[in-house]
Amino acid sequence: MRIPILIVLCCITVGLYAQHRNNENSKSPAADADLYIRLARKSPIRDSVQALKYFQQALQLEEKNNNKLGIAKTYLAIGTWYNAIYNYNEAEKHLLTAREHLLKDTSREGRMMLANTKMSLGQVLGNKGETQLQTEEYLQTIPLLEKMNAVPELNNTYESLGDIFFNKSQFKTAITYYYKSLATYPDPAPYCHLIASRHLRLANSMYHLDSLQKMETQLASAKEKLDRTGVDSINIWADYYHLQGRLDVKHQMYNHAATMFSNGLSIARRTSYNKAICNNLYSLARLFEKQGQYDRARVLMDEYGKLSYTLMDFPFRLRALDLMAELSFKQHYPDDAYKYLRQYIILADSLKEQQVTEKIHELEATFQSSEKENRIMQLQHENERQEFALQRNRLLISLMVVIMLSLLVVAALSYLFYRNGRKLLEQQRKLHEFEVERIRQEHKISLLSAMLEGQEKERTRLARDLHDGLGGLLSGIKLELSTVTPSQTTVHRQTLIQNSLQRLDGAMDELRRIARSMMPEILIKYGLGEATVEYCRGLKKNGANNIVCQVFNFQVADMEHTRQVVLYRIMQELVNNAIKHAGGTQILVLLQQTDNTLFLTVEDDGKGFDAAAGNKLKGAGLANIEARVEFLGGKIDIQSEPGTGTAITIECATSLN
Repeated sequence: MRIPILIVLCCITVGLYAQHRNNENSKSPAADADLYIRLARKSPIRDSVQALKYFQQALQLEEKNNNKLGIAKTYLAIGTWYNAIYNYNEAEKHLLTAREHLLKDTSREGRMMLANTKMSLGQVLGNKGETQLQTEEYLQTIPLLEKMNAVPELNNTYESLGDIFFNKSQFKTAITYYYKSLATYPDPAPYCHLIASRHLRLANSMYHLDSLQKMETQLASAKEKLDRTGVDSINIWADYYHLQGRLDVKHQMYNHAATMFSNGLSIARRTSYNKAICNNLYSLARLFEKQGQYDRARVLMDEYGKLSYTLMDFPFRLRALDLMAELSFKQHYPDDAYKYLRQYIILADSLKEQQVTEKIHELEATFQSSEKENRIMQLQHENERQEFALQRNRLLISLMVVIMLSLLVVAALSYLFYRNGRKLLEQQRKLHEFEVERIRQEHKISLLSAMLEGQEKERTRLARDLHDGLGGLLSGIKLELSTVTPSQTTVHRQTLIQNSLQRLDGAMDELRRIARSMMPEILIKYGLGEATVEYCRGLKKNGANNIVCQVFNFQVADMEHTRQVVLYRIMQELVNNAIKHAGGTQILVLLQQTDNTLFLTVEDDGKGFDAAAGNKLKGAGLANIEARVEFLGGKIDIQSEPGTGTAITIECATSLN
């Protein structure tokens, strides 16, 4: 309703103006012509007669005043209007007329209008499929725009050239013009959405060149610009998500790709951006087809097929029919596959027929009646070619049906081979799992044996300490007390009793020492760090002065008591081995905690051993240590060579979790 009301108001305005134009001299003829041009552009597309009437009135005013610039401006407006209603021949004719009027005009306004005319003419030639002439018009426009520093128009021209070469699959040349388009922006802030669009075109070109890293960089640049824009960039977001999804498919990030296509589809639907809807639907369907989700892909392609008929671009329909035929074949619906394939061929043939029809009209416009006979012969030849093409397509369809049936037989045989091979692989997998379980059980048995052997060794040491140490002291006390007789003097008996009490104190100390060696009290109260220091200090008191103990950043609260006890036993075993077997002058015990990782190092400068041979000939002590380390879920590193000493490092987490 708004457009008719606006037209009525404009008509009333024109009528009033025409009524009083003789009495008013303040309005110029150029303003009248501009008003008629605006009225023509506002006219509904279906009312082309009224629009042409307004254009004719504007042209008459400009010709009456001999305003060459105004005449060219009117022809430019008429040509642009014809292009908008898809009448490309009339559009080209009027734009060429406008160009002729502007060629000799050297004013800045005339040069700018000439550049706009050539750009519009290039667009019309591109719509007619004459890309060579279109490219020539754009290339001739660039020097004009550069002299006038017309940044937006220059950017659009470079972008149009890039699009031409992109559609011709000359992606490297297209990238060159897209970069030129980006380089001409003096202040990027007002043009963020346009710059983002250029980055997306670059990303699409690099996708076809398989330059995925450069494509990822361009997408990141586009997103950075889109984040700074408002409503102008909503449609561009749909294209961005589509390209990001295609990049994710290349990287086999299928879940993320599906999310990107869905985001682009949602935005495109919200803004009724049909081209982006089709692109995202097709890419998402291709992704589902690649993943074997044929039903989901088919649902998307049903929607795509319906929407593609609303677009003027026939390749969208061809692409839909091609994928639907492929999906039907993979879902074992040969009839549907044949139907879509036939529709594909018929549509392709219709496009060829349309091209032939356009050629016929072109011939009719070019040749006069004197050449009518030659034209008819050419048309007949063209029809014969079309008939031959149709016959060839029918033969192709028959051949495709035979191939599809053959493929079905091959697929059935392949499935049988696959099923038998899968059974064989399943049996091999079960045998492998059984062998792995057997090895795991043997490993557990060896670890348990090592643990038991370590415990037995610990009991043997305890029995030896009790027998040799505490047992000897108690035997001495018993013998000394047995010498006490009633016949002895009181002083002598008191002396014997006093000696026995002193020996009992020694026995108590020995008992405490044995108890501390089994479970030091300081380990229970203060943790592994203090227990390690106290253990080394005790060895020094007993004559082992070559021991150096260092503890760094150990946190008692970070480690469970059970793990501290196991690590303490490992430290005891390593220090005892160094004292008994290394024969070195210095022993270093280092306990260090870094975040949630604990490091225990026992190092000596003794005689060392061959670490490789030691792994083959290791005794119960080293096996016991490795069993305890595995219990802790840690790692052991042994560095040793004959004559250079030994360094053993234990690394484990403070907590099993």
